[in-house]
Amino acid sequence: MRRELGMFVALVLLCLGLWAANHDFLGVSNVINTTRQVSMLGVFAIGISFVIITGGIDLSIGSVIGLTGVLIAKLSGQYYPDNPASGGLGYSLWLGIPVALAVAALVGLAQGLLITRLNLQPFIVTLGGMLLLRGVSQTVVRGGTLSLGDVPLARLANGGLFGSEGSPLLPYPLLILLVVAALGAYLLHFTVFGRYVYAIGGNRDAAEYSGIPVRRVETLTYVISAFSGGVAGVCYAAYIGQMSQQVGIAYELYAIAAAVLGGVSLRGGEGTVVGSIIGACIMRVIDNGINMFQWTYRDSAGTRRIFRLDNNWTFIIIGTVILAAVVLDQVAHIVQSKRRIRRAGALAANPSATHA
Repeated sequence: MRRELGMFVALVLLCLGLWAANHDFLGVSNVINTTRQVSMLGVFAIGISFVIITGGIDLSIGSVIGLTGVLIAKLSGQYYPDNPASGGLGYSLWLGIPVALAVAALVGLAQGLLITRLNLQPFIVTLGGMLLLRGVSQTVVRGGTLSLGDVPLARLANGGLFGSEGSPLLPYPLLILLVVAALGAYLLHFTVFGRYVYAIGGNRDAAEYSGIPVRRVETLTYVISAFSGGVAGVCYAAYIGQMSQQVGIAYELYAIAAAVLGGVSLRGGEGTVVGSIIGACIMRVIDNGINMFQWTYRDSAGTRRIFRLDNNWTFIIIGTVILAAVVLDQVAHIVQSKRRIRRAGALAANPSATHA
């Protein structure tokens, strides 16, 4: 938990710095909106962590999010008799949401089977899935957008518990994140399945020789990842209100970065649910901080001026954070490897120390 604790301290310092630059950062409306964004990212960051811990990768989760929202909008969006192609089919959300989630789970199952049964590379399979699913979404929306209309799904994004100043202190996306986090933590840290996940990521061959059903466990991690993307897709559909093929683009990079920042190793075998949530918080706070940061100064003439970050820097800053996360992960492994070598050398030089 050392890395998770370190990243949590970094998160606190980041928030304090942004608050010092702009007190509105901790305003009720900004905190609640950022909480929604963190919650939606955290849901699928937890899911993708299962895959990464086994040593795999899932590049299709962003497209799964978009496809889930598109299917909900198509099945349960407002129906226009005069122009059926431009709207939804008008079915109940009780049909649209389960169907969309089932499709998401089937996508994960299909990708998992291709990877484990045909021994294909996860990168190639999920990259192909990313493009294929995005194409399906584009076909469904016909290159435009599908509006959800007046369906009650919008309450999922805007509603919550314990309202304050017209906004809920506990938005529903946060409650969904807490449920997903509880289930994810239980599966990963308190079940045999979770121990199998870590064992596969630590040494796949050793796990297979020890009798662990490696293929089955790996397949299930892709189902979990895709299903978490489906849950996040429901939240994004409610939050945005209309869906297009653009929704979900590059979300997989945010999820991977959040997981790695939270201590999930790209080499596999390491990571926690709490760490993934901390990583999601850091990613969204940085995203929000680019808009909120301001620095007041006086120029040579004594005129008071305000410096703000250019929104065009968003991807520069986020890309730098992703690279820093990967470098941090590599450095941590190098340090750990050197410690293990030193300990092994010390034990070899003094065997009696093992009995002390």
